Amino acid sequence: MLGLGAFALLALVAGYWQVIAAPALQADPHNTRAAERVSLTEPGSVFASDGTLIMGAKKEAEGWEQVYPEPTTFCHLTGYNAKTGLQAGMRDALLGLGPYANAWQTLIQGRLRGDDVVLTIDAAAQRAATQAMQGRRGAVVAIDPRDGALRVLVSGPNYDPEIIHNQEEYEVFRTHPFSPELDRALQGLYTPGSALKVLTAAIGLQDGIVRPYGQFTCRGEEEIAHTRVICPEGKAHGKLTLIQALAQSCNISFAKLGRAIGGTRYREGVKAFHLLDRADLPLPSKSGGMADLTGPKGPILLAHTAYGQGETRVTPLAMARLVATIAEGGEVIQPYLVAQVRDTKGRVLTTGVGKDLGRACSPQTAREVAGMMVQAVENGTAGIMAIRGVKVAAKTGTAQKGAGRPDVWMLAFAPADQPVVAIAVVVEAGVSGSETAGPIAREVLRALLGG
Repeated sequence: MLGLGAFALLALVAGYWQVIAAPALQADPHNTRAAERVSLTEPGSVFASDGTLIMGAKKEAEGWEQVYPEPTTFCHLTGYNAKTGLQAGMRDALLGLGPYANAWQTLIQGRLRGDDVVLTIDAAAQRAATQAMQGRRGAVVAIDPRDGALRVLVSGPNYDPEIIHNQEEYEVFRTHPFSPELDRALQGLYTPGSALKVLTAAIGLQDGIVRPYGQFTCRGEEEIAHTRVICPEGKAHGKLTLIQALAQSCNISFAKLGRAIGGTRYREGVKAFHLLDRADLPLPSKSGGMADLTGPKGPILLAHTAYGQGETRVTPLAMARLVATIAEGGEVIQPYLVAQVRDTKGRVLTTGVGKDLGRACSPQTAREVAGMMVQAVENGTAGIMAIRGVKVAAKTGTAQKGAGRPDVWMLAFAPADQPVVAIAVVVEAGVSGSETAGPIAREVLRALLGG
């Protein structure tokens, strides 16, 4: 009996370490035996939503090496080694480790291959965005506002992950003056320019401070809250409604609206829209920043913040999330990138979903802002976004940077009455949102709307 008891105890202990504790032990990078086993495991593949292979693997003498069928199109998604991109962010899934480990299979036959990762990315639209951004610095982010699925995630300039093999090549890459390694879509921090007027309008409407036909007067250059505010080229818009102010991108009207909203309420609105939140994705991202609008200099800072200048810094992902919120009737959805993780037999292990972050504004407010954005296309600065047969809502943005050329924006969603795509495009050192970012946004919209 004693022998049987000892045998049972040994079996339990062995079972615990080989089955229950195995996933954590195998995923531990300090486990040298596990590391050796991982080197022998064929990594899983990464696919776009339509099945396009984004990243695979091939067997080499030293082990498995990643393969990138379209290297420059998906480079900021795949990364260029095991410590970057989805190779790091989805490591456990791609190598069948941690929560994706099948302990019994490993015990019986050994783990031969990791799991496959299917993204929400639309391959054709990703290609269109990459081509449109060629030679430019900036980013393109497109979201399905209905569920938060990321359809396009492009950063420019891109790079070829297959050419970085040693320290010398990495140093050339790392010190490139245009920083191709930086994923500008998630880590780039930009002044939003007039694109932020969408948010200012929403806060003012939500609080009942202004109505769409509320009147403003613009003299082209005015002192507001003891600071000088100038409309582009000093143009005096005269008397205009909020609808016209957004369509014509009047700085003075929005500076006045910001003053009426007040610093405390403006920051509450920013928080409700989650404008400064980092992305919740398996890729590195940054949170945005904004000046203290409630301190002694608050009124001055708020006057400039309300029309998109000042000290506000946001990521392109955050601006895409903002426009998706307007498109979805005021509901904020945290975007997601991984649609599914599948095992070697094609069984779905996990399914991605956008996270509901709550309501930022009422459906009525969202509809009113959307209507203003439609007017910006039909009678304002965003006319470049007009697409035959499709009603588009859009807003331009130009963020001045002293003597240098501005960073320029285009926000848009379509169709305006039943949105399926929301997009944010930023281009560094551009001419204007309409001239530089607009054609890129329109091209990607067309790709996502089926031509």
